[in-house]
Amino acid sequence: MLLKPAVILSVASAAFAALPTPIAASTAKTYLSQSVLKRDGTNVVVDSSCKATSGNWVSPYDGVATTLASDLDIDHLVPLKEAWISGARDWTTAQREAFANDLTRPQLVAVTDKSVLLKAQLPMSSDIPSLQPE
Repeated sequence: MLLKPAVILSVASAAFAALPTPIAASTAKTYLSQSVLKRDGTNVVVDSSCKATSGNWVSPYDGVATTLASDLDIDHLVPLKEAWISGARDWTTAQREAFANDLTRPQLVAVTDKSVLLKAQLPMSSDIPSLQPE
């Protein structure tokens, strides 16, 4: 289990108290990102610590191809905040953790750094960035 409910820090954050948050960024990044990179890429090469270093990936948001794992970020297709607002607040903790760590549907995708930053700037009601290059 990689994510756990957040600690309530203030009255303002109480509404989001049960949103899953990483237990440790290094744990989440290591396990989830490496699993997603291996799943979403082809001809993936890993180093001695099983970290993906190269391969072939195409970012589904912007259609950009890359051979460097360092060019990619792992993104939640549905942001956790949007999931919360859309009903995840009524789920059990286990359901929220399963959603946040979903590697099978996929909820987590490997995308270019640029496209994940673009998505973060869009209102939650917007569609994800185009799947085609501009």
